[in-house]
Order: sequence, then structure tokens, then C-alpha cells
Amino acid sequence: MSKQRREGDIGPPAPEQRFEQLYLAHYPAIAAYVARRTESTDDIADVIAETFTTAWRRLDDVPAGSEARLWLYAVARRVLANQFRAEER
Repeated sequence: MSKQRREGDIGPPAPEQRFEQLYLAHYPAIAAYVARRTESTDDIADVIAETFTTAWRRLDDVPAGSEARLWLYAVARRVLANQFRAEER
């Protein structure tokens, strides 16, 4: 039996809810960042997906507030770097 959070519950949000808030708040900025650094729409989609997959896997490491966007930029930068290295091989 799963516990549903109700409005007014005290405590941190459930992981799914926190991730959804993170995604909705920062997706546009991360998408624009990635789009400025690569031309292929497939690559853009792959980098964004990998960035937010990493955020989901490491949700406890994602800082709160505005620092979350900086953390996501750093992840996207590493994903882009890995992608560029792979293309050069």
C-alpha cells in the first residue's frame, strides 16, 4: 500500500514530486543551454534526457533552490563533453 501525500502534509516532498518540480522549473533553461551548444535535435534530446536521468538517479545530491539549476548545468556540460568525445572516436 503506497502512501499518498496530501496538501498540508509536513516534511519533504516525495521523490517523484520533487523531481517533477525540478524538471518543470529547470527544463526550459537546460534545453536552451544544450541547444546553444549542439546543432542536432536528436543530440539535444539525448543530452536533456541524460541530464534529467542523472538528476533522478542522484536526486538526493541535487541542491535545493536556485542552486539546482547550476547543478543541472554542470551535469549537462559533462554529458555534452562525453558526447563530443564519443563523436571524435
